[in-house]
Amino acid sequence: MPGNRIKLKFTLNEKDVTIECPPGRRLIDIIRLDFKLTGTKEGCGKGECGSCVILMNGNTVNSCIIPAFRLADANIVTIEGLARVKGIPDIRSLFAEIQPLQCGYCASGVQMVLAALLLQNPKPDEREIREALSGNICFCSAYSGLLKSALHVVKHSKKRRYAKRISG
Repeated sequence: MPGNRIKLKFTLNEKDVTIECPPGRRLIDIIRLDFKLTGTKEGCGKGECGSCVILMNGNTVNSCIIPAFRLADANIVTIEGLARVKGIPDIRSLFAEIQPLQCGYCASGVQMVLAALLLQNPKPDEREIREALSGNICFCSAYSGLLKSALHVVKHSKKRRYAKRISG
């Protein structure tokens, strides 16, 4: 049925939200159009480039291929809500310190993948970082800058954890 709509309740960046939409509507469209959170970018529309990565129930997903019906009771974190995630440093600010990107289109997806990695492994080495970021395509080919920024974030994260242990 073309008029078929479902009512969904889920958490978006720590806020409980409700939306009514067709069950097959894409998550990226809900995020960008309905909630006006435009930090999540669409690159390929096929789940292959990583520009649209968000956290869904703590895991990275390509929001361009997630249908709305999968949102029921989900916990969604976009780049706009990333700074409030406990256990990781302010990745967006740390990336800005290095300024690795030419266009920045891939930045939010890369930062979301890095956040997920840090939540699973607070002390990843360079190989683990490279592997985690391997699903993200940088359209302007700034890969060395992305890696440099990711290493900066990890280094800062380790220092912060060490400082907390000493002061705590």
